[in-house]
Amino acid sequence: MFYLISIAAIILLALSAVAAYYIIKLRNVRQLQAKQIQQNKDAWQKHRNELADDLRFIGHSMLQGQCEITEGCLRIKVLMDRLDDELQNKPEFKTIQSFFAQAITMPTHEAYKALTRKEQFKQDKQRFALEEQHKEQILIEVKTLCEYKFDILMPN
Repeated sequence: MFYLISIAAIILLALSAVAAYYIIKLRNVRQLQAKQIQQNKDAWQKHRNELADDLRFIGHSMLQGQCEITEGCLRIKVLMDRLDDELQNKPEFKTIQSFFAQAITMPTHEAYKALTRKEQFKQDKQRFALEEQHKEQILIEVKTLCEYKFDILMPN
């Protein structure tokens, strides 16, 4: 009888040791997961902050006349969408959104270079007219954007 109790005690001890090992291992995995989740959140927040900084930098460049309206709007729209796709629905940025929709069809870079001089002149004339038509309101919106408190950057 003592022999059976001893074997049962050894088996219980072994099973307890295995259970303790897996409990410790599970706790370590959960700690690593929590640490990784926090690192991911921090990296994502840093990325959002960089996007907001880039938006403000381009905005300030536009306000100072160092960046053309068309180029600035194209860049700003892309960054706004990457930062927070809800920004496209904000009425305070509707002209930037509208301008982007009109300007995105215009050829740029290699496509622009492939145009004849006459086509380039026509394209530039169209772009300058579009810029002139919306410049004042776009600069107002860009100024708002430079001072904007993005909800997505606020801590939860």
